Amino acid sequence: MCVTRFLSRVAGISFIVLAGISNAWAESELTLAETERLALEHAPWLSHHRTNVTAAAERVTYESRLPDPQLTLGAINVPTDTFKLNQEDMTMVNVGIRQSFPPGDTLKLRGQRAEKELSREQARFEMERRNLLLQVRNTWLELYFLDESLRLLETSRPLAIRQREAAEGRYRAASATQQEVLRAREVLTRLDEREQSLRAGILRARAQLARWIGDAANQPLPVAAPLLPTIPKTFDAARHPEWIAAQAGTEEARIEVDMARQEYKPGMTFDLSYGARQARPDMVTALVTFDLPVFRAKRQDRRLAEKQAMEAAAQFDTEDRRRELEARYRAALAEHDALMARVKIYSERLIPDIERETRVTVSGFARDAAELREARQKELEAKTELVRLRVDLAKNEAELLYLTGEDTP
Repeated sequence: MCVTRFLSRVAGISFIVLAGISNAWAESELTLAETERLALEHAPWLSHHRTNVTAAAERVTYESRLPDPQLTLGAINVPTDTFKLNQEDMTMVNVGIRQSFPPGDTLKLRGQRAEKELSREQARFEMERRNLLLQVRNTWLELYFLDESLRLLETSRPLAIRQREAAEGRYRAASATQQEVLRAREVLTRLDEREQSLRAGILRARAQLARWIGDAANQPLPVAAPLLPTIPKTFDAARHPEWIAAQAGTEEARIEVDMARQEYKPGMTFDLSYGARQARPDMVTALVTFDLPVFRAKRQDRRLAEKQAMEAAAQFDTEDRRRELEARYRAALAEHDALMARVKIYSERLIPDIERETRVTVSGFARDAAELREARQKELEAKTELVRLRVDLAKNEAELLYLTGEDTP
């Protein structure tokens, strides 16, 4: 009785352990969603732009502040024969404070420029986040296509081996020609060559994924095709981070023009110093120094013209970004409709017709082995092409999501 109870416990523990191993194996599959999560958390380039946003936020705090005051220390009217500070009553030790004030509204404009730089960096971060997702999705989908193509190829290999063996048997029995044997061997050789090409492509795709997610790129992929987030129905180029970043650059250039205009106004420096003397009363000195922008034609005018030209260039760049995004969206939308139509044709008409043709050919296998090889090859190529179309459709949807944005991060 004790032995029975012991064996039942061992069996129960073994079942739990095996179930845990099975679950761990199932959880180790590298889904597209998990790949995206890992890339967003660990990709160095995205962290680079996140740090740029932090730096720009810090810049907003100090750009609109006055420059630090300066401390002046010195000795005035020191005799050169002895260099003693107590020899002459005109000698004094001086300590003072100097504060500069930029011309006009320069400080205010600097703060506004820093805010636009922050907006641009935030838009660039979102743009890079979308771009990272686009690259990760395209690479993962390409890896999925290669995996599925390899799986389809492996399903056709046993039949190719049987056909070669059958052709060799018939040749030995003098019921088939050597040409039929060579054709059967050629089919198997082409499968071997295709397999090597697919495996090399898989290694390349996993190496690219490893750039973003590390060793997790070596995990197996799930069999089921992934589902991407729903694509928004409308597209507004003015909401895309590329355009937002370009527009922030235009506004920053406009502020630079206003700052150049402030240079026509005089800046000011205020000095306050205290001089201590030995035998006479101490002295206090207050000075105000003004900039004199009198050579405007060679300096201020040229700087203003430079900033105005840069503003015009930024406006042209912003408009070009808008047109590029709109054209890119229209092209992606047209490609999406075409791919949807092709997938429907393949899945609903072409693949069923080829499968029926294969079944009919199989029934006449004894009469013509070449027709069976051709039918099987057509079926393999059609199914591989269908996987290719579905992957291309998913890549196209990833492109549309890059342009329109998505609700989920």
